[in-house]
Amino acid sequence: MNRRCFVFAGLLGGCAKPPKVEEDNLLPDFGQLPEFSFVDQQRRPFARGDLAGKVWILDLIYTRCTAVCPRMSAVMKDVQKRLESERRAGLLSISVDPEYDTPERLAAFAGKYGADPERWRFLHGPKARVREVQVKTQRHLDPEEITAHSKQFYLVDGNGYVRGVYSVTQPGAVDDMIGDLRRLLEKPDKPEPST
Repeated sequence: MNRRCFVFAGLLGGCAKPPKVEEDNLLPDFGQLPEFSFVDQQRRPFARGDLAGKVWILDLIYTRCTAVCPRMSAVMKDVQKRLESERRAGLLSISVDPEYDTPERLAAFAGKYGADPERWRFLHGPKARVREVQVKTQRHLDPEEITAHSKQFYLVDGNGYVRGVYSVTQPGAVDDMIGDLRRLLEKPDKPEPST
């Protein structure tokens, strides 16, 4: 079972073969993020439509987290460095604790990790909209339980479709994610739905 399949097994209750992915060499389509309208750490607006023109790596974090969030943010810092020359790639970290994580707190948190605000956006939004994103991505977790947030990164195309899910705890998953990001930049098409 490959690393991508391993993660999806936990998400979807089994490892279903994505339609036509192997024969077309396309990354799977795991559905579109819901519409959202957030602000980043500099209070600049950022909505789903702003994903256009890039491929994104997304994670869900909160600044008071002392467990997996620091590890995920350290990995994102490394990914930012590794993708430094790839201007068509962006990073998004969405706070799952918007009542505490104001844009100012997110800016301070971003500073701890050397986030380039043009490349790595930390997003704050209404709790109900954040929960909708959580429900779409973290299908196996209770979105009301903040400490149970995902340990995963999501590869998202410019139309807001999740095209890959990668566990920070799975060896080699970050390399797979970066490789898939580059593949997606070269071939952004989605597989046809299975019939």
